[in-house]
Amino acid sequence: MGKRLFWFGVGIGVTALLVLKGKEIFEKYTPKAIADRASNMQRELSMRASDFISTMKSAMDEREAELRELMEIED
Repeated sequence: MGKRLFWFGVGIGVTALLVLKGKEIFEKYTPKAIADRASNMQRELSMRASDFISTMKSAMDEREAELRELMEIED
């Protein structure tokens, strides 16, 4: 009787674990969750591109000023 009760408890524990993990996985791959992740990725990519462009522009302006100084060209 003790063995059966033990294995019954183990079965309940494993089942509960599988149900909870299954629920997490299911919620992770719903269309809304996928759309949210895609939206977040798009926002992050947009921010990174904006940072890259602003850094590039400032570097270009800095280099242009250096070249103008070397060539003695006035603005």
